[in-house]
Amino acid sequence: MDRVLLTSVFKPFGVDNIYSRADSKIELLHNQLSKYQGVFSMRLFYNSYGLHAIANNIDTPATVLDFPTLDRFRKEVGKGYDIVGIGSILPNFQKVKRMVEETRKISPRSIIVIGGFCATVPDIKKMMDVDYVCVGEGISFMRELLGLSPEFKFKNPDVFHEDREILGLPIFGVKHPHICVGLGCSYGCDFCAPSHFFGRRHIKLIRSGRELFEEMVRVERRYGMTLISFMGDDNFFLDLKRAEELRQCVVESGKVFSIFLFGSADKVVEFGVEKLAEMGAGLLWLGRESKFADYRKNRDLNIKDLVSEIHGYGIKTVLSSILLLDRHTRENIIEDIEEHLSCRPVFSQFSHYAPSPGTPLYERLTEERRILTAIPFEDCHAFKQPWFIHPEFNLKEAEKIQDYAYERDFLRLGPSIMRMIDVDYQGWLNLKDSPKPHLRARAEFFASKMKKYRILLQAMEHLAPNADMKDTIRDVRSRVESSFGPTTALEKALARGFHLTGRFREFRTRHWGDAIQPRTRLVQYNH
Repeated sequence: MDRVLLTSVFKPFGVDNIYSRADSKIELLHNQLSKYQGVFSMRLFYNSYGLHAIANNIDTPATVLDFPTLDRFRKEVGKGYDIVGIGSILPNFQKVKRMVEETRKISPRSIIVIGGFCATVPDIKKMMDVDYVCVGEGISFMRELLGLSPEFKFKNPDVFHEDREILGLPIFGVKHPHICVGLGCSYGCDFCAPSHFFGRRHIKLIRSGRELFEEMVRVERRYGMTLISFMGDDNFFLDLKRAEELRQCVVESGKVFSIFLFGSADKVVEFGVEKLAEMGAGLLWLGRESKFADYRKNRDLNIKDLVSEIHGYGIKTVLSSILLLDRHTRENIIEDIEEHLSCRPVFSQFSHYAPSPGTPLYERLTEERRILTAIPFEDCHAFKQPWFIHPEFNLKEAEKIQDYAYERDFLRLGPSIMRMIDVDYQGWLNLKDSPKPHLRARAEFFASKMKKYRILLQAMEHLAPNADMKDTIRDVRSRVESSFGPTTALEKALARGFHLTGRFREFRTRHWGDAIQPRTRLVQYNH
């Protein structure tokens, strides 16, 4: 049987060299959702869940190598794999190119496959010596390459995100499971790389709510965690029947989960926020985009009211907005940012309008000759400067407006950790007397975390950079204490410990930077 190696690109990440940039860290929170929150930004890393999903569903010996050094990658390639698959996003293009060159030298017999969003680069086969380029769903692609049927019954791999640091305190061994629920979204928003990467299809890897519930129970037992992330599926509620069946299973079981998932506002409203809470939603990603964009998912909806209702059930939100739409001017972009902030989300993403290859936006801006082709792929990410010409903003001005948005989010709304606690408190307050047993159990789940929250709030108050933020944090702590009692002497002592680790993290960041590297992980499948 063919032997397959599937690998992410090599580390280090978040450093300035030919392969990487210091401002492009491989962390969803610290690089995107809590970008300017410093020591308050939770640090965690994800597995390359797409590679693991392929490996677990091809019925042939496969090895997945997550985040190796270049030397570790060379060593693994030297074992003589028949197929070497490299998955990557666009900003790691030079790393992919180097890995292809190394593979050709070390193992010239190996078939090389490129996947992930990097694979959408036009004429990529002219830029590097690869045999196949996979755009779209990779399991069927790899099965056909191996001579297998493209049809498969999906088996979720054991993948997770790993907590690494909170308020400067290192964390070891805490892993939260992921379930690869599906892929893509059929809505096809012009900028959305995942939607167009998967051909504007909503691909359901786990088709029924019952099946999904059984997998949730399995990974809960495997990791001892009820916080579970639904990955890959960019609009979970496109299949309302599956969502409703999952809700029924969760309610019948009496279990209280905390699920991270993605959904469009229109489908969330159609499903119902109370049902969302009963299903176990803990963190919901909503694409607000912009008041100046007419995406159908948000048409005729009041996002501010929806976010407020969601928070009332103890469901945290990630709200993402787009900067640098063509209609944005120096005046109205501030208005757009202010409207986003008025929604008071737990996490905010302010990404530049990003013309990723394969999207209608990329095609339009290419036709209009507005793509800045001289900008290297390593700088083609949505979290510093754009790589296209905007009618109003130059590159430096665009960077400054994004800085402004993230800074206002942090300084006005406070640390996201504090906002999470506040939403849990709101959920407890609103659900503790619910006539529905499952919602009361959800309130009890929130209540069980309040002692820990008192410690974190006290620590954040010590670490807050200004008096206004101290007052904001103190207000949340006062409300928690009014219901759950004052912070104890022991809790205050523990908070002082967090204060010390937080100050030490600030010292390290000031002198040596704040990049943390993900751990290298090797997993074998079907051996």
